[in-house]
Amino acid sequence: MLGQLPANIQAAETETFNPFKKDPFDSRLHNEELHDTKSGRHRNGSRSVVITRRYGAVYVVDRGRAGRGEEQACWYWIGSHESYNTFTGSRG
Repeated sequence: MLGQLPANIQAAETETFNPFKKDPFDSRLHNEELHDTKSGRHRNGSRSVVITRRYGAVYVVDRGRAGRGEEQACWYWIGSHESYNTFTGSRG
């Protein structure tokens, strides 16, 4: 997914991910909880962060990874805010 994005967005993602690893709630990331809407759904516990004014990432915290009780954030979507509407799909 990341490899399909323009090179400047890939670089911006790296610049966003580094502070995210230190503090996911760093105010520069505009971290927010996502909720289901009439137009789409998310995995339970999904949150979003801003990469650029036009691009963002969606992640979920995986608790109990590999049975070790560890928590790990898994970014499962990166794209433009316009493509986000397609990504969330329809509730049908």
